[in-house]
Amino acid sequence: MANFYDAEILKRQLHHSTDEELKQDYLRGTLTFDSLAKVLAEIESEELTLRIVSLALKLNIIQGTLLIKNVKPEFQNKAFSLVISLNIPLAFKIRLLGQTRCPLLLPWLLKGLHHSNESVNAWSAWAITQIGQAAEPLLLKLLKDPQPKIRVWATWALGQIGSVRSIRGLIQALNHKDHQVRWRAATALGKLKNRLAITKLRDILTSDPDHYVRGRAATALGFLGGASAITALKNALDDPEFYVYTNAVYGLETINDSFAVKVLLQALNHHNADVRTRVVEVLGRIGNEFVVNKLLNKIHDPDPWVRAKVVETIQSMNTPLAINGLKTALNDSDVYVRSWAETALEKLEDSSSTTIFKTLLNPEIIAPHSHLPRLWISSRAEARNYILEQFQGANIHYLISIGSPGSELPEGFEQVPTRLRLEFDDIDTPYADPEYVLPNFKHILEALNFMKSIQSQSGDLLIHCQAGISRSTAIGFIVYAYRLGAGKEEEALNYIISVQPEAIPNQWIVELADIGLKRGGRLIQTLRNYRRSLTNS
Repeated sequence: MANFYDAEILKRQLHHSTDEELKQDYLRGTLTFDSLAKVLAEIESEELTLRIVSLALKLNIIQGTLLIKNVKPEFQNKAFSLVISLNIPLAFKIRLLGQTRCPLLLPWLLKGLHHSNESVNAWSAWAITQIGQAAEPLLLKLLKDPQPKIRVWATWALGQIGSVRSIRGLIQALNHKDHQVRWRAATALGKLKNRLAITKLRDILTSDPDHYVRGRAATALGFLGGASAITALKNALDDPEFYVYTNAVYGLETINDSFAVKVLLQALNHHNADVRTRVVEVLGRIGNEFVVNKLLNKIHDPDPWVRAKVVETIQSMNTPLAINGLKTALNDSDVYVRSWAETALEKLEDSSSTTIFKTLLNPEIIAPHSHLPRLWISSRAEARNYILEQFQGANIHYLISIGSPGSELPEGFEQVPTRLRLEFDDIDTPYADPEYVLPNFKHILEALNFMKSIQSQSGDLLIHCQAGISRSTAIGFIVYAYRLGAGKEEEALNYIISVQPEAIPNQWIVELADIGLKRGGRLIQTLRNYRRSLTNS
C-alpha cells in the first residue's frame, strides 16, 4: 500500500482495497489504527465506514471499538451495533464501549443497569459515569426508579461525575425516602468536598432516623472541615449509636486543626468510655508532645478498656514519657492492662538491643535488562524492612506506595529520594459504596510517568500495597511491560512473578494499561493465561 501518513492517499486506498488487502497491510505494519483514526472522521460513505470498523474489530476488538470515537456522528449508532452484536462477555463489552464516552450509548447502558447480573450492573454504571455531564439528566431521573439497585447505582454515578448539577442532586438525595440512597449521597458529598453540603449534612447528622446515614454524614463532615463541621461532630459524640460517635471521632481526626484537637482533648473526659477509647487511639496518631502528655493522664482512667488503649497507643513511641506510662501500667488493677504493658516493654527492649532483619544478598533476583532497576514488591508493613533495614540487600532509591485513600504510609516513606503515592482500593470492579475508589487512567498515567524517569544505576525500585499481592504486582507488571516495550508482556509478568511468587495482579489495572499503551489486548491476554495456569495447577 502507499504511504499512509498522507490522509488523502489512505482514503483513496480504503475505497479500492479488499478486506484481505487491508488485513495484510495491517499485519505488515503499514496500516495502523492511528492512521485509520485520522481518516475515519472524514469518510462520507456509511458503507465504507462500517466495513472498516467491522474489519478493525476482526483485527483487534479493543482498538477496533475505540476507533468508533472517530466515526462521523451519523454513522456511530450502526458502528456501535457492530460491537454490541459481538460474541464476547457482556461486562467486557460494556467496559470497552464505556471507553468511547459516547452519549448515544445511554439507552443501551440503561438496559445494563436493569440486567440480572450484578457485574453487568456495576460496569454499566461505570460506563455511564464515563459519559459525564450528558448522563446527568438520566441519573437524576433514576433516583426515583422503583428498583432499589437502580437508585443506588444512580447515586453512586452522580458522585463519580461530581459536577455542580450532580452535587445539587446529591444534596437533594439526602432527603430521599430510601436510606441506601441517603448514606451513599452523604458519602459522595464528603468525597467531593463541596461545602454547599455542610448545612444539610449537619441536619441529617442530628435528625436522620437511620444510624448508618448519621455515621456516614459524620465521616463526610470530617472531609469537609471547618468550624461548623467540628461543632456538629462534637455534638455527635453524644449520639447513642456506636457507629455514629465513632465516625464523629474519626471525622475530627480527619480535620485535625487546632479546634478539632481541642474538641478531642475535651472528649478524653467524655461520659462514654467507648468515646474515650476511640479518642485515645486518635490522639495517639496525632502524637505531638503536648497531646501525648494529655493522653498519658488517661493511664488512670476508671475504665480498663481505656487504660488498655493507652498502653496499646503508646507502646510504639519509645520515648521516656511513653516508657514511664507503660511502667505505671505495670501496677494497674486490671490483670490484662498489666499484661499488655509488660509485653509492650519487652518489645521495646528487644527492638532497641537487636536488629530484627539482617542485610542479606539475594543474587537470584535481578532486573530483566540492564536499563531497568531491580524490583522489590512487598506489603505495607514489610516495606520498612526494605527501606530502613536494606532487607535482602535492597538499595531502595525509588518507591511506588499504593494504599486505600487515607491509609497509612509505610515507615520510612519520606526517606526514599524519589517516590510516588497512589491511592485507590484493591478492587477490580465498581462498588456502589462511594468510599471505594476504583483505579483509573490517572493512576496508570502517574505510574508510567514515574517509571519513565527511573534510572537503573541509581538504585532499586520498591512497589508496595497493603498485602503486596494484587495492586502492587499489577502496577509492577504494567510499568515493566512499558519499559520493556511491546511484545515483551510475558517477559514482564514472569519477572514480577519471580519477585513475588504469590502475585495475583489486579485485572482492571492491567486492562486500563492495555488500552493506554495500545497493546491491543496483549497485556490482558498475558494476565489471563497466568490466571488460568493458577486455576489449573
